Amino acid sequence: MITFDPASHTYKVDGWPYASVTQIIADAGLYGDAARYFTEYAAERGSFVHKAIELYLAGTLDESTVDPAIQGYLDAFVKFIGDTNFYPTHSEQVFYSVPLRVAGRPDLIGPFIRHAAIIDVKTSASPSPVTGIQLAGYEFLYGTMAKRFALHLKDDGKYKLIEYSDRNDRAVFLAAVTLQHWKQENLKGG
Repeated sequence: MITFDPASHTYKVDGWPYASVTQIIADAGLYGDAARYFTEYAAERGSFVHKAIELYLAGTLDESTVDPAIQGYLDAFVKFIGDTNFYPTHSEQVFYSVPLRVAGRPDLIGPFIRHAAIIDVKTSASPSPVTGIQLAGYEFLYGTMAKRFALHLKDDGKYKLIEYSDRNDRAVFLAAVTLQHWKQENLKGG
């Protein structure tokens, strides 16, 4: 049984705390200087865009309620769907790994270009190599080798799809998991 507390962004599996994929990456220091660009506004905007996409995919979005500040991002997502015919089999579904003690919610998973694909939706201005590591973490949780993409949505209704194909991302993610477990077991409060 898995639970998720959105307020603290924490997961528990059968009552045991599990780190999130992004928490693992942050604790390893992989966001580096980029972490200072994670503003409250950007996080809130991203949450609203993700919710609009979730409702759109479920067929329950009342488009008259979409804030003009996120309309362009939603338009970009709808354009992506129209251009590619991608339709996810999983959207914001929680996955977890007992051996890794890690959980997470990949944005989108589904068949794409004749392969399983994991797509992370981004509303940030520029791509980051850390996204490849994040997607590798989701790939572990999903349990199937998959193509990994970031879908950068822009406020002008355009998008950019970036593939992350460096298989070393998997090793980096596992190293970050190992580091976090070592810190928890050997450093109080780590």
